[in-house]
Amino acid sequence: MSIKRIYLKKAGRVLIGILGTFVLLVLAAYLLFGRGGEASSITWGVSFDPYYAESLGLDWQKTYLSILDELGVRRLRLVALWDAIEPEDDRYDFSRLDFQIREAEKRGAKVILAVGRRLPRWPECHIPDWAATLSEEEQQLKVLELLPYVVNRYKKSSAIEYWQVENEPYVTFFGECPGSGVPFVQNAFRALEFLDPAHPILLTDSGEVSTWLPISQLGDNLGISMYRKIYDGNYTGLYISYRPFFPQWYYRIKANLYKRLGWLKEVFVSELQAEPWGSEPLPQMSLAESFITLSPERLRYNIAFARSTGFDRIYLWGAEWWLFAREKLGVPDYMEIAKELWR
Repeated sequence: MSIKRIYLKKAGRVLIGILGTFVLLVLAAYLLFGRGGEASSITWGVSFDPYYAESLGLDWQKTYLSILDELGVRRLRLVALWDAIEPEDDRYDFSRLDFQIREAEKRGAKVILAVGRRLPRWPECHIPDWAATLSEEEQQLKVLELLPYVVNRYKKSSAIEYWQVENEPYVTFFGECPGSGVPFVQNAFRALEFLDPAHPILLTDSGEVSTWLPISQLGDNLGISMYRKIYDGNYTGLYISYRPFFPQWYYRIKANLYKRLGWLKEVFVSELQAEPWGSEPLPQMSLAESFITLSPERLRYNIAFARSTGFDRIYLWGAEWWLFAREKLGVPDYMEIAKELWR
């Protein structure tokens, strides 16, 4: 046998050994930490942003009430946007947030209220104009000074279930936003603990491209994003499907691993993709392009996929878009699909 054939034979054995080891590790992880199948009971919720609804040309109050009353949603993730509630230094406007909390209270709905600087919806950091020229340290201090005004206003509300501190604070590659930095997130987290010991604090992270390790060292409760097809406008300009890279068991293995280690108590889906993602802002995006990442069929698939991961609480991202699609585009399908979750 030639030296070349011996070498190829040995290399083949090494490759097979590596692949075999990988398969065994995946199988072991699945047996130890994976849990397939739908949870016995799922709590469904949505995120809502009045300013985003307005950007779609919608009446934000009517949109919010449609979500509560037409859909019957009773779990909400709302945002205390810094630029909205402190439009001028030391001058506060809680009128829109007051309305949302009050209407949630009337219906017995429960709210995750996100506070801080980096919060849900592009550009991620919602910095008021007056603070834009401040240094990073000064901005962080101003945010910490803002927290008591928000927390003390709403902590006695029957609607508050969680405080969310920042939004995916360690996902620094996305958004027009400086990295929050571990000390700042820790300080904001500890401030919330001090201001309101009665309500738990939620931290959020990418379900796909984050390890969750830094988050797990700070808090007990984690909300994750779950996306199935995205548009990469930063590097490739391509639509990318997550299906081959992040199967159902990927999320459950991670969640159960952290729970078994005692590093997290609660993990659920705080942001399930339920609106399009493309090369243009949604109001300017063609219907054909929007269907690439979220046609009605894709929404059904995303919901079915989220069910299959076994999480028992799932918040959908894009409820404002469903109303926009029905009222502005003549596509009622998204609302009708969503209604099935709350019937």
